[in-house]
Amino acid sequence: MTEGKNRRRGRRVLADAELGRALDLLDQRRAPYAELLARIVGETLARFPPLPDRPIVEIGAGRGQLRAWLPRVLAGRTIHTDPSRPALRALRARAPDAVTRLAKAHALPFSAGACAAVVGLCVFDAVGDENAAVAEAARVLAPGGRFVHFLDMATLLETPFAKLATSGLVPIPNVLGDPADTEWPLDILLLDRGGLTELLDFARSVGHPLAATFGPYFALHLAGRVDVDEATKVFKQIASSGQARHALMSALVSASRLALEAGHPAPKILPFHSGQYLKSVLDTSFTESGAFEIELSDIVAASLWKPSAEAAGIHYRSLCVGHQRILGALPGRLLTSTARTPNEGLPGGTLVEAGVFVFVARRQ
Repeated sequence: MTEGKNRRRGRRVLADAELGRALDLLDQRRAPYAELLARIVGETLARFPPLPDRPIVEIGAGRGQLRAWLPRVLAGRTIHTDPSRPALRALRARAPDAVTRLAKAHALPFSAGACAAVVGLCVFDAVGDENAAVAEAARVLAPGGRFVHFLDMATLLETPFAKLATSGLVPIPNVLGDPADTEWPLDILLLDRGGLTELLDFARSVGHPLAATFGPYFALHLAGRVDVDEATKVFKQIASSGQARHALMSALVSASRLALEAGHPAPKILPFHSGQYLKSVLDTSFTESGAFEIELSDIVAASLWKPSAEAAGIHYRSLCVGHQRILGALPGRLLTSTARTPNEGLPGGTLVEAGVFVFVARRQ
């Protein structure tokens, strides 16, 4: 019994440490955009205000990033819930006056109709059972109360990858174009499994590096039973490495060209927006619940000009639903309609933009 408890405790310690490292990376990535992200949160809650005289509940509060962006008057009314004790301890260290509760999104410690709003940041893709979370939000919200969810980072990929495993489609990072060329970052491409298998067989037959270099990754998705966790891990490793992305792009393009010349069809490629996938989950689950009216489900963007305090040559940076761009010149497509010349007095400044997927549903 004691040995089993020790093993479980050890697993929890490792999981908490991993969560801490992930949250540290998120904090670092958000830092240059914090002012804009706080603006988007504040303006959204001003446009869709919580009911008066009732508590606001945050689900999946983590270490308090959303609290830091809440307008002060709303932060004072908010009760922060999370299933992780270490996360809530970190939140209280960051905000000693914060009120916290240990709870999961589908089992909130509030009576029916007690809450003015339920809010969350990058949490709905991690709730596990979205229908149970929606039902619980409906239970605790008073009529007219709102569910407000913000997504400024990329979604977790395990759930969509598990569904793709049964679809005959294999995901790769978008290495064939700029993910920011579309409104929703096009971060994933889907390859037809049959066409991909034929292409890999051809690559092996001619000694092309596509099979040797990336065959092990594709094998994870082509196996009879897909190890979703391992496949997701390797996908992230490729996506986060410029060298690996370039190698995949070069190998895929050259192998496809050779295959076409030899009379083999290239695999079909379909776009997949991970952020838009979460949108579809939210839209569907809240609509089908019958308890909510969706008021907003779209990307909301904001921008500002800053003096160039960064490395020389950087004049544009943006973060949109997890996709970051850092460029030496303004891109052809901006997130906002901001003028393309700096404000007077900021020659050579840096344009900073942020895009957040905002979902708002009103309890009927």
